[in-house]
Amino acid sequence: MTSQLNTQSVSFQQPVARVAPRSGGFSATRLALQLYSRVSPQKAGRLVNRMAFRPSRLPMPIRYEYLLDSADSYTQLQHGARTIPVYSWGQGPAILGVHGWAGAGIQFGAWVNPLVEAGYRVVLFDAPAHGRAQGDSTDLFEMAEVAAKVASSAGGAHGILAHSIGCIAVARAIADGLRTNYLVMLAPPVSLSAVMDNLGRQLGLSPDVLAVHLQLMEERFGPSVWEQLDLEALSRSLTQRGLIVIDHDDTSISPDESERVYNNWETAKVLRTRGLGHHRLLSSPMVLDTVLQDLGRPGP
Repeated sequence: MTSQLNTQSVSFQQPVARVAPRSGGFSATRLALQLYSRVSPQKAGRLVNRMAFRPSRLPMPIRYEYLLDSADSYTQLQHGARTIPVYSWGQGPAILGVHGWAGAGIQFGAWVNPLVEAGYRVVLFDAPAHGRAQGDSTDLFEMAEVAAKVASSAGGAHGILAHSIGCIAVARAIADGLRTNYLVMLAPPVSLSAVMDNLGRQLGLSPDVLAVHLQLMEERFGPSVWEQLDLEALSRSLTQRGLIVIDHDDTSISPDESERVYNNWETAKVLRTRGLGHHRLLSSPMVLDTVLQDLGRPGP
């Protein structure tokens, strides 16, 4: 199957993937929060707020973990008191991978060899409290800071691959001064506010409980937190060439949200797929080939 990128929109279809049922742990957490909220919405809201900054870690080993042992470079970046692992493969302009919430850099493992063979250096890292990085909690502002720090340590990022909530962190970092020539957003959410609303629906939180959590967010980061982490708004100022990948069957981030981001990013193209869901975008040969075609090989 070939792709044509001389138009603003390209579309592919895969057999629809079956959505896995929610884990028993998630269901238990949902039930416990609902019961707790009946006793004290205030305390339940505070508990949700604490949970919101503590991502779960990917179970190990994961599919591409073996690549970590063959990295051309491994460094440890200090961010405050915590250590951030940074891996790289290849030579040439750096392509930085920025994972989403509860993810890890090695989720971009499928991209390593193809990008290296195309003449790029692939740089992956685990954000604080993710993967093999230290820490138990983090937030999108910190993830944005770390992404910018890793890019700087690599001599700059010619291109960036971002997945899910990592797209918001990258857009925030770019607004704060991070430079890149090419940007890929895989399943971007429209805003942190939308992410919080979705969390409330998933956990079955009452409006009172969710309101406590949102108020605590504003007390911690200021009332402008929603504006600062609004990807729909941030995308208006993006001037990089780029590509947004949207799967029709994504049950984690609504495709409509990603479409709103695309509509505001004037220099982006869009790749619409079916059957990949939220995570198979990361390893799809079709998505990878389309990005490589659009990115091109590095110049002399």
